[in-house]
Amino acid sequence: MTRNGIGFLILAILAGVTAGAAQIPHAQAYHPHRIMLKFTAGSNLFTEARLATIAADGVVQTSAASPQNLSRFSSAHKITKLQAAKPDASLAPLPGGMERIFFAEVDPSVDLMQSIAALQQTGEFEYVEPDYVGYGEGSPVTAPGVPVASPSLAPNDPYFGYEWGFQNTGQTINSVVGKAGADINIVPAWSITTGNPRTLLTVLDTGIPLTAAEFAGRLIQGYDFVNNDASPADDQGHGSNTMSVAGATGNNGAVMAGVNWRCRLQSIKVLDASNSGYYTWWISGLRLAADSGAKVISMSMGGSSASSTLADAVTYASGKGAIVVACMMNNNNEIPYYPAAYTNVIAVGALNNLDRRAVPFCWGGGSSYGAHIDFVAPGEMIYGLYYLDPTQVSAWCGTSQATPMVSGIISLMLGLDSSLTFQQVYDKLKASAHDRIGDATEDVAGWDKYYGWGRVDAYGALQLVTTDVQEPAPATPQGYALEQNYPNPFNPSTKIVYTVAASGSGVSGLGAGAAGGATNSDLRYQNSEIRIPGSSWVRLSIYDVLGREVAVLVNEPKASGSYTATWNAAGVASGIYFYRLTGGGFTDVKKMAVLR
Repeated sequence: MTRNGIGFLILAILAGVTAGAAQIPHAQAYHPHRIMLKFTAGSNLFTEARLATIAADGVVQTSAASPQNLSRFSSAHKITKLQAAKPDASLAPLPGGMERIFFAEVDPSVDLMQSIAALQQTGEFEYVEPDYVGYGEGSPVTAPGVPVASPSLAPNDPYFGYEWGFQNTGQTINSVVGKAGADINIVPAWSITTGNPRTLLTVLDTGIPLTAAEFAGRLIQGYDFVNNDASPADDQGHGSNTMSVAGATGNNGAVMAGVNWRCRLQSIKVLDASNSGYYTWWISGLRLAADSGAKVISMSMGGSSASSTLADAVTYASGKGAIVVACMMNNNNEIPYYPAAYTNVIAVGALNNLDRRAVPFCWGGGSSYGAHIDFVAPGEMIYGLYYLDPTQVSAWCGTSQATPMVSGIISLMLGLDSSLTFQQVYDKLKASAHDRIGDATEDVAGWDKYYGWGRVDAYGALQLVTTDVQEPAPATPQGYALEQNYPNPFNPSTKIVYTVAASGSGVSGLGAGAAGGATNSDLRYQNSEIRIPGSSWVRLSIYDVLGREVAVLVNEPKASGSYTATWNAAGVASGIYFYRLTGGGFTDVKKMAVLR
């Protein structure tokens, strides 16, 4: 089973079209007065609509001064509002035909399905369809906090010991003793990269706690399509969990660690306080994410209604260079949900801490399966930031929680090589995945409909990326140096001398210290680089032979000059360790030995 990488399409600004802050009843299948339509190519009516679009919000003007054909058409079909999915588009073709996609509101006196049928019969549209409703997939299972003391595990974030999906040591989670090694193998992957600030990871969900320190200094402007404002605050909790799993800053001694510690993050609110959302919100979120330059779009949601508009939105985003990742849903059946069922989306199922398909979840249900599943990742009792107090965590269960793990891994891969295509990313995830890990009646050799290609492996995937990257001839930035530690071997402490050559404008990079000290409550992302005149951001870390970071000696801006750092290894076992210096494009690693 192969999946061809197409992409996503993104529909644009919905100002004035959304239903406002009211929650969507779960029994509602679609918006009662709103439809989605796509003009046929070359249609004169499309040309008139496009030329009459006001770029600021996409609303088409159908007043007396507007093109008469369009005005008469709208009046005849009782269209009260017409709005371009991509307001700033021209007549030029876009991926997925995004320029021809519009949202329309019809008079409440009109039967919606009859209106759709009448519009389809005009021959002006490729398709006309309702604005369907879909849902986020995941349920909270604990109050804020963690029930027992955390074991001592790297990195140094207090709740990392409970992030069994990152490092499963067999610790007890929700009274279940886990299976050691049944995780995404992210800890050794962090010895390769903790992320790239030039990579943008966008999460479409219920929003985030806007002042959460774990995201500080890394956010770019998002949007709230539920309430039509620029502040995607979380009023449900689902988005806080998924965003923090994908991208909470790690090893900063605060709360928890996400998969990617340094990438830029964007939160787009497309689910309301009941964890529901109209497809027009999702489409608009896809469009905004792609237009913002997202390399990965994470969607822990799904709808059972197939939609040409949503499919076109995925194609648009894909054509703009984004990779979309979506959850399989939690119904323990093989009913396809969208966008996961589209072939140009990576669909993710969920595992428990015993390395088996999560069925039932802690609340019931079970990880859905089917012909479109690609990979599985941990999704049972997954801790993330608590939306009402982001200094605390709460646990959720669902394929929604497995999805940001895969999204985060892909963002790490693209941080190493931004040229990777959908298919290249897919193939590396497939080649490094762990097969035949679960119930032998379900998890057969190769692809199967319960586990896809198997459990993702972050370290394995990143190794495949680094193997493929053709490094240029070594070019050590002049003035940087890392000396051999002394004494070596040592007990209990040693000194490490390093030299920094700082540029006049500073260097790019977001260290944990920088992210932790920044404030960015209004979500305005000023620069993808931290620039401190006359200095370079320098990080000096210690790793064990398994690639686990055991200490961070330096993580701050340094002016030009030579420095000495001391490492006291009294708390670690005898053996071989490595120390790594990065800064200003320079990286060097050396070996040392602790001898008791």
